Amino acid sequence: MAFKRNQPEIKPIDRPKVKKGDEVLVIAGKDRGRRGKVINVDAKAGKVVVEKINEFKKHQKPRTAMGTMAQTVAGGIITVTMPLHISNVMVVDKSTNKPTRVGRKTVGDKHLRYGKGSGQLIDAE
Repeated sequence: MAFKRNQPEIKPIDRPKVKKGDEVLVIAGKDRGRRGKVINVDAKAGKVVVEKINEFKKHQKPRTAMGTMAQTVAGGIITVTMPLHISNVMVVDKSTNKPTRVGRKTVGDKHLRYGKGSGQLIDAE
């Protein structure tokens, strides 16, 4: 097993305050001020993928996929959405349409998220 130097220890986030499907505002980075919908949340790495945010061009070679069905993947320049750190986004409160910090309330036997600015539930079902 190789020892990696100068690599920060990645601490997983127990309960991320951002969930798939939330509308978020980017608060840091090159896309600061833009809004988008969360596609994927990786709590272990502390990353979140937001549609149409943090996109990069990738040069891809044409190749054939190995397996029973030989499929050809076209080459060229494709656009890839890269993940952001979870601390660089804020959840947008639906009632006020503004970004807000998120807290947790116990309602009945469920732990639901609420916007700290308005006090309204985000996970209202």
